[in-house]
Amino acid sequence: MWISWFGEIEHAVASELGGKGASLSHMIAQQIPVPPGFTIKASAFRYFMDKADLRPVVIKKLASLSTEQQEELNKVSSEIQNLIKSTPLPVEILEDIANAYRHIVARGGQAVAVRSSATLEDSETASFAGQHETFLFVTGEEQLLAKVKECWASLYNPRAIVYRRAKGVAEEEVAIAVVVQKMVASEKSGVMFTVNPINKNRDELIIEAVWGQGEGIVSGLITPDNYILNRSEMKVISEYIATKEIMLVAGQEPGKLCEVQVPAEKVTARVLTEAELQALVKLGDQVERYFGVPQDVEWAIEGDNIYLLQSRPITTI
Repeated sequence: MWISWFGEIEHAVASELGGKGASLSHMIAQQIPVPPGFTIKASAFRYFMDKADLRPVVIKKLASLSTEQQEELNKVSSEIQNLIKSTPLPVEILEDIANAYRHIVARGGQAVAVRSSATLEDSETASFAGQHETFLFVTGEEQLLAKVKECWASLYNPRAIVYRRAKGVAEEEVAIAVVVQKMVASEKSGVMFTVNPINKNRDELIIEAVWGQGEGIVSGLITPDNYILNRSEMKVISEYIATKEIMLVAGQEPGKLCEVQVPAEKVTARVLTEAELQALVKLGDQVERYFGVPQDVEWAIEGDNIYLLQSRPITTI
């Protein structure tokens, strides 16, 4: 009742699964290579908030809040987040999540990625991408349940509160889903834009790539290789091969990554082969054709397998 497996299209709407969860469900239904997983519905968050009578408390705290006062904003944000994290999960939600996780474990997916999927994110007019929490390499039911509540709590971090207010979003409408996805131990990863977002050229596709996990690109920690390709011919127009001295891998702390040195022979090496570039272009075209608008795609390669981890509309075109 409280979860939806990827591919269950009857549930795949952003109001219930968030932008990320709905997109993944549609992608896997189209046989696009997406790691298996499920989404904890936004209705679970709403039920949690209502059953514990947290919603009126949160709305009252935010009603008189001045977002221009950073100290006050941080204080109220921290109070709300701690309230959510310290409130027990209803048993019925807990059991649904635990049972679904056991199913992933039974299929060889001990570690999972836990990603927030806000119901208002990734629309064509606004992007809440990166504002809420993501945890990687989460293992065990106890860790998973804690990270789910941390994702819910991140709906009220200072940046998200300010952004929603700037967009005129009523707090009564706010909800969040959480994606739980089999973790890909990425050897290579990155992002792909199915249209060149710089010059708006729809005949060009851009791929950025690093060794290890791709979060280093989003954070700006690692300068990636950059490939510009002609979409129809699937040929490289230009490429920049970066010096990549560090990469991100699973850390000791649950849900966190750590930096390690890139092996010497890979520091200045090209991350992607021609075959991998062409395969990514084909997948990018497939995703864009299905959704009907240019896409910003996160991808990962483990062994010989290429996976798409998420896809969202490019909001700047």
